[in-house]
Amino acid sequence: MNMNRRSFIGGILASGSAPILFNGCSTGFLANSRVNVGVVGFGRIAHSMDIPLTIKHTGLCRFTAICDLDSKRRDAGVKFVQEQYRTLTGEANAPVNAYSDYHEMFADPSIDAVMLCVPDHWHAILATDAILAGKHIWLQKPFTQTIAEGRILADLAHRRNCVVQVGSWQRSVMQFARVCELVRNGRIGEIRQVEVGIGLDKEGGSSLAQPVPENLDYDTWLGPTDPSVPYNETRVHRQDLSKIDSRPGWIQLAPYGWGMITNWGAHHLDIVQWGLGKDDSGPESVRGTCEWMKTDGGKLWNVHTHYDLHYTYNKGRTDVHVCDKFPMGVKFIGERGEWLYCMRGKAVTASDPSNSAGGKMQPLMASDRKLLEPIADPEIRLRTSEDHWLNWLEGIRREDPSYTVTNAEEAQRASSVCCLGQMCMKLGREVAWDVKTETSPTPGAAELMVPFRRGKFNLDRAIAALGR
Repeated sequence: MNMNRRSFIGGILASGSAPILFNGCSTGFLANSRVNVGVVGFGRIAHSMDIPLTIKHTGLCRFTAICDLDSKRRDAGVKFVQEQYRTLTGEANAPVNAYSDYHEMFADPSIDAVMLCVPDHWHAILATDAILAGKHIWLQKPFTQTIAEGRILADLAHRRNCVVQVGSWQRSVMQFARVCELVRNGRIGEIRQVEVGIGLDKEGGSSLAQPVPENLDYDTWLGPTDPSVPYNETRVHRQDLSKIDSRPGWIQLAPYGWGMITNWGAHHLDIVQWGLGKDDSGPESVRGTCEWMKTDGGKLWNVHTHYDLHYTYNKGRTDVHVCDKFPMGVKFIGERGEWLYCMRGKAVTASDPSNSAGGKMQPLMASDRKLLEPIADPEIRLRTSEDHWLNWLEGIRREDPSYTVTNAEEAQRASSVCCLGQMCMKLGREVAWDVKTETSPTPGAAELMVPFRRGKFNLDRAIAALGR
């Protein structure tokens, strides 16, 4: 009966009527079956982290499809998955379907979940289309490019009972969870200040127009952004597959990415939200300054470089200070001057920023080692995980959106903090924030929060599904 239901859903998806006839991601059979996974976007993170760290759970999942707008990367992704299975299970030439159009992938009823490993400007459209097709989703951070996009996505995920895991995987790392739980249980008293270091981007790229590679659907890659900009490899990603793990140009080029404030900010400001107990809330305002990349001499990249931001929390009692002068990581400072600090400890990708403290900071530190001692009977216990990718698969098997440690609502709130920082830098003024309505009275702020759209690249289907 479950398989008949699955076939029925497939017919609905193929007809384009899913928003009306299918009202959720629940499948009713996954508790005793492997999760069939498709991947959209085969770039550095999919290659170095997301696929290998998920596919290794062979008893829980099966990778069956790869989609990419670059046929070279699509074909490389298929081979990579087949190589993974050859190593993990001894299986030769595992069947993996290849797609250039994600709509075709989403119409396959055998796919239960998708990993969305694409540039930031594509997050909202791709994720909402996946949910409307009845797929559970893994979504790279930041959640979305704008706050309004994020609210649509979070509400749709809730409405459709979709299991979402966002790639803010530091919540599944011991030192971050430990510090946040100590902070939440009052180990250092009321938090008066938080110091956050998120590294720096570097100027570069080229504005020189180049021929669009035959293997790349460049117009679709641009999606909801300006279609008139000329192609250059440094706007998109490396064409040399041996450089697939190198940092792509778009990550430091607006409007495809906002720079470090959303790139690493999505990691560390998520930890700030977690530690302050603001997963359903956020700051009241942000003020500060920044410097911008110079684009003279044909340089292309244009996001912020140096930054110094102050977020106000708890009616002014807590200052979250985000500055490139601080060591990489998050430092919570209590009312008595005691502090707890956490960081990754070592590079995870080749683009990880260096530790600006000269390597003196350790993954888990405190003003007094005794502050790190476990709490005998903590009043607050955080929802934690030791494996972010396994946590996602288990959430799907349980059909429980609340099971993942970075679900859609929490990701929306953390991503909003990042976006507010970008808006403050862009406007050059303090931005006030109403956490309940997710609106700002600051002149110019509303215009920076709207969803991106261009022609067919829009959120209209998601908005209609929500009845808005």
